[in-house]
Amino acid sequence: MRYPGSQRGVALVAVLMIIAIVVVISVNMTGRLQLQLQRQQNIQQQQQAFWYAMGAEQFSRVLLSRTLAGQETVNLSQDWALQGATFPVDDGNISGDIIDLRSCFNLNALENVAPQSGGKVEQSAAQKAFQRFLELKAPQLNMPAEYLTARLGDWLDEDSLLSAAGSAEEDDYASLQFPYYSANSLMASVSELRVILDITPADYQLLLPYVCVVPQDNSLLLNVNTLTQDTAILLAALIPELTEQTAQDIIADRPEQGFATLDELFALPQLSSITVPDEAKSMLSVKSDSFQLTATAAYLESGFVLTSILKINENNQVKILARRFGGQG
Repeated sequence: MRYPGSQRGVALVAVLMIIAIVVVISVNMTGRLQLQLQRQQNIQQQQQAFWYAMGAEQFSRVLLSRTLAGQETVNLSQDWALQGATFPVDDGNISGDIIDLRSCFNLNALENVAPQSGGKVEQSAAQKAFQRFLELKAPQLNMPAEYLTARLGDWLDEDSLLSAAGSAEEDDYASLQFPYYSANSLMASVSELRVILDITPADYQLLLPYVCVVPQDNSLLLNVNTLTQDTAILLAALIPELTEQTAQDIIADRPEQGFATLDELFALPQLSSITVPDEAKSMLSVKSDSFQLTATAAYLESGFVLTSILKINENNQVKILARRFGGQG
């Protein structure tokens, strides 16, 4: 026999349990809704930062086109070379730097050139210059300079044949603990240097300030008007009789608006007394056609980094060769 009071107590407990379940469900739904709203807000902020960075890219294209139109030289006194520029925008800011990709060593220029007679591959002028650079600036490299030069040449060329002692090809990479194959094509990013056999993080950081990659371009061209005293060693690497100190002196004494012609450079006392090989002369210039933009956009609590490779053609049109989203690779 059940008493009315006990039945009311059971009903009350059941109601309280239902209320507790509803409260738990409501709290859970509210938490999920807040999380979803925060995610959506983060996505919107990230999208706005992205478009700010894309706006910086478009601005850079216009800046390069207008600044270099009709100019006989490309030099560091021009507006495009201004470093550390920051522009305020609604709820954020945009900053960006443009560097000349003809003021660093284009790794794609190290591609092996097939010998005309089908014999042994010989070092190109660019490979000789790169090896001299390594011997001058990177004696603490994890491997001999000639090994790294040969390995880069084999990474870039189209065949799977070893070109020299100390080089590496597909079989060497395939036998690693975590195997992969050599690219056998031109590099798209300087970050590919990290996967060359036996390259260490310390080696990569050591070389990074002096090397770059111009996509789809295997030529080596150094603009003497955009080299700095820090990168003057590349000039010394290109001209065998030139020391690093003398190269730095040349850059220090360079006119504010750069050399008007290469003849003006070669007439300097530091160079007039030495022999500059013709192959070195062909790799020097006072103009540039390839640049790299690093744009950083901030919007509210979000940020975005865009790295773009820009190339100027004969009609002064600026095209985008590559983009990378995020920080340094």
